Amino acid sequence: MQRWISGKTDNTNIFPTDPAGVSFAHNTGTPEVSSATYASGGLNTPGANTPIPAGPTTLTTSLSQLAGQGDWIGKSSGFPSDFAEVCQTIFRQMFRVYAHLYWAHFIEPFYNLSLEKGMNSCFSHFVLTAMEIDMLKPHELEPMQPLIDLWAANGTLPKASKAYAAANVKAGELLLHIAGVKQ
Repeated sequence: MQRWISGKTDNTNIFPTDPAGVSFAHNTGTPEVSSATYASGGLNTPGANTPIPAGPTTLTTSLSQLAGQGDWIGKSSGFPSDFAEVCQTIFRQMFRVYAHLYWAHFIEPFYNLSLEKGMNSCFSHFVLTAMEIDMLKPHELEPMQPLIDLWAANGTLPKASKAYAAANVKAGELLLHIAGVKQ
């Protein structure tokens, strides 16, 4: 799986790396220093007294609506139209690797070598990130749902996160009760 993912991330047709093709303004030097200050007394940035124009849309407008037909996020920087789908596939495959590690190898070697805390930390951050940026959908979490439910119940997952919203907190609380963990 590592080779497969590396093959995807190293493929410049999927993940362009040519700086000439990237659509951002290059830093041309040091910024001008202004004598104006913020209300707090700190240095001001050039043009800070200029009102910031309102954006073209509200925060509820979807990115696909903003992009229009024939456009996609990253198009101007050379990313392919299926970039998001490729990334979702990578995340799904990584999730499956985690699921395999938990189901087939958690006791030996992770738990027996006292490596379970590191594995739990990596996986919880992976799930939080994947859910937050919509790389995994709630139904795709099923193989690891009991652990995610447990983490929601014990406070590992923040209540405001999408991962918490995908959890069954009552099931997690039941697991904690069965394990004899006081809340």
